[in-house]
Amino acid sequence: MNRIPLSLLALAICVCASHVIVAGELDPQQDAWHAKYKGQANAPLPEEMLLNTDPEPDLSKGFTSLFNGKDLSGWTPKGGTCKFTVKDGILVGQVVPGSNSTYLSTERDDFEDFIFTCDMKWEESCNSGVMFRAQSKPGKNGTETVFGPQAEMEGFSQDRHWSGGIYGQSCGGYFYPLWLKEHKEARAATKEDIWNRVTISAQGNVVKTWINGVPAAHWIDDGSYRKGFFGLQVHKGAKGTVLWKNIRVKELANKPAASPKTSASKRPNVLFILADDLGWSDTTLFGTTKLYQTPNIERLAKRGMTFTRAYSSSPLCSPTRASVLTGLSPARHGITSPTCHLPKVVLEPKETAKGPPSKFSTVPESVTRLDPKYYTLAEMFQDNGYATGHFGKWHLGSEPYSPLEHGFDVDLPHHPGPGPAGSYVAPWKFKDFDHDPMIPDEHLEDRMAKEAVRFLEQHAHEPFFLNYWMFSVHAPFDAKKELIEEYRDRVDANDPQRCPTYAAMIESMDDAIGTLLDTLDRLEIADETIIVFASDNGGNMYNEVDGTTATSNAPLRGGKATMYEGGVRGPAIVVQPGVVEAGSRSDAIIQSIDFYPTLLEMLSINAQPNQMFDGVSIVPVLLGGELQREAIFTYFPHDPPVPNWIPPSVSVHQGDWKLIRIFHGGQNGSHRYKLFNLKNDLGERTNLAAKHPERVQQLDKLIEQHLVETNAVRPLVNPRFDPARYNLAAEGKGVLKRTGSTPKKTKPRVHRKPVAGWLPGGTCDLSVSNNVLRAESTGGDPHLSFSLPEVVKASPMTFTVEMQSNSSGSGQIFWKEIGLPYNAARSQVFDVTHDGNVHTYSIQLSPNGPVQGVRIDPSNGPGQMEIRQMHLLNGNGDTIQEWTFADTVR
Repeated sequence: MNRIPLSLLALAICVCASHVIVAGELDPQQDAWHAKYKGQANAPLPEEMLLNTDPEPDLSKGFTSLFNGKDLSGWTPKGGTCKFTVKDGILVGQVVPGSNSTYLSTERDDFEDFIFTCDMKWEESCNSGVMFRAQSKPGKNGTETVFGPQAEMEGFSQDRHWSGGIYGQSCGGYFYPLWLKEHKEARAATKEDIWNRVTISAQGNVVKTWINGVPAAHWIDDGSYRKGFFGLQVHKGAKGTVLWKNIRVKELANKPAASPKTSASKRPNVLFILADDLGWSDTTLFGTTKLYQTPNIERLAKRGMTFTRAYSSSPLCSPTRASVLTGLSPARHGITSPTCHLPKVVLEPKETAKGPPSKFSTVPESVTRLDPKYYTLAEMFQDNGYATGHFGKWHLGSEPYSPLEHGFDVDLPHHPGPGPAGSYVAPWKFKDFDHDPMIPDEHLEDRMAKEAVRFLEQHAHEPFFLNYWMFSVHAPFDAKKELIEEYRDRVDANDPQRCPTYAAMIESMDDAIGTLLDTLDRLEIADETIIVFASDNGGNMYNEVDGTTATSNAPLRGGKATMYEGGVRGPAIVVQPGVVEAGSRSDAIIQSIDFYPTLLEMLSINAQPNQMFDGVSIVPVLLGGELQREAIFTYFPHDPPVPNWIPPSVSVHQGDWKLIRIFHGGQNGSHRYKLFNLKNDLGERTNLAAKHPERVQQLDKLIEQHLVETNAVRPLVNPRFDPARYNLAAEGKGVLKRTGSTPKKTKPRVHRKPVAGWLPGGTCDLSVSNNVLRAESTGGDPHLSFSLPEVVKASPMTFTVEMQSNSSGSGQIFWKEIGLPYNAARSQVFDVTHDGNVHTYSIQLSPNGPVQGVRIDPSNGPGQMEIRQMHLLNGNGDTIQEWTFADTVR
């Protein structure tokens, strides 16, 4: 992929290298090639490259031939249609014009540590090489794409002479180019018209090459390519013929660069925990609460660095979430309001020409979906070999804008809405995500943590990116009853935080974080996992719950949906064991847009060509240094009527100063300003704009520069504005929205209980009598689902059901794969005869991943169905699960 983190490099040197010399000087004769390739994703810095000073290994003993000298037994061409033949004991590869590059590959694909050698020469010069630890994946038009490291054997058509260098085929370009002064002898080692010996040594993550005995490359793999096949390349082109002989390998006892408990064997994992609406004072990190209990967040803080001045990119959720995934300001990506769940698709922000007479500025129309044109954080991880999983809230659009279209392999519960579907406590109202029937009052955050644990267990031995975006503590306001009652006894009526329901929600959120930390520890991967913890905006102070505001952000002013500190300032922690000082704190100003470039630097991965960020890497701070940045900006051109609201505005933070520009809120359409010194006035009570006009002017220039650079679509002067209709004294006054456990008349919640282990859903009610499972449907969506007691590995299956029906429409069987919801893509429709007689149906299922549940939709209309028995069978016809029904309802 890329340059190796120095900590990994040092460890590899200690464990694996007998002689280590760090190079550093680019050969002037290679300037043109350096200029051409230095921007590739893998390209190393000359000063960080290692030199191979070892003698070529002994090639006389212990080798096994990979080529029998007669035919291509044990080898298979991949990738293209270039021709391979055997002539007089020599393997011959010929270019076929129009073909893709082709790799004659060993059928065996598990070579790990080895010394490989072969002899090569060219009858007609062409590019070639030896793939090692190579892998393949389906390509276009039925072909296979081969990717991985390759020892270059270039031929003689260019003056580059990098034979013996290491190229990342289809995975980011040159890992180890021969462009240093010290590589001069290696560049001259390959000769025309003779047999040239190429030797490759791969032990753990240390790879070295020799050409005709001359040392060439010394490359440290980051763990991406630990085993694979060998492939002899014929590069695509107009012509060329290359010959091979003496193709041999000596397999070595595995010598990993580090023990399984350390990170040298693979890239660090990344766990990103984003809380929803969690305010700066909602944890025990800063001594601002007496009610809330967050021991696991404190536990997380003890492992890394806590930031006291961490800001969201917006005072509302969707804009911040888009900023985390793109590294861009809302002013640039255009999502400025949380409207991504609405039906209207808007991919470009739009000016609004006019507004109501009571408003002096217009409100631009926000983008309502995360545009696929952006290369997201998840896509970056996915392209770099990480398993990617999204668990929890999304709120950036449904298909084709869901997590599954933005770089995630897994998405649960696959819900596009702004908060939990219906409730935190089961039963929920997610479309294809049911609660555990054995836990009738299951809490959503407990379940999400449980699903995330499965993901961690499944991918513990490979790099993963777990995006755990909590629903907590967003509305609706409900929690475990026993916790609410416990906190009701603890509430101090004089405390600004006095909502027992919200306190219970905080505890369940913290418990979920504890579950993830416990799992990392249990799997012994905590030391190789980077953790980022943050909130998407400030705490909610506009909902009335239990007769008070949901929370209080005191000593900060305002809350969610406002431009004051309480709306944009929140907790943040970054953990990287062995790199970031445990238990440290920083008052550096950071923002959501910084996490993407920071993770790139922490993992030594280059950004895409022409990829831009509005954020900066905060690695200097994480390493104990200072952060050089001019300012951060918050763009929020909206004015929701919540307490402490501000008309459409933009703000800048620089040092202790904060300036808010209120668009067109001054005389004759000019802007109005609020200036605060946060060091002296954290609660933003004293507007210093009139006292410090020079500071206003200086900071406003920065705001204007930001708006121009991001091409922000701004509020306009409202031509319909009537000053008589605007009451300045009412600015910031808002009414609490009553919700949560405040007494009101509501329809009592009905818990749908499983029957014989099957959970009814949609328009379906279940009962058991006369040894049949009776399903009564009152509408068009009856279904029932079953969680298998054990996960079943992916393989062809058969589902059989014996039933009679007087309903209508076709039936459908769904299977639930780990980490994926019930979905039509994982289902099979079958015809049902609705004549009141008993019929047996057999449905073939073809899962691609481990199966943990099944669902049957016996019809798609009202009526009654009686199911006598069902079976789930494997490909051999053996029973995986059997269902028969006694007359006792369970």
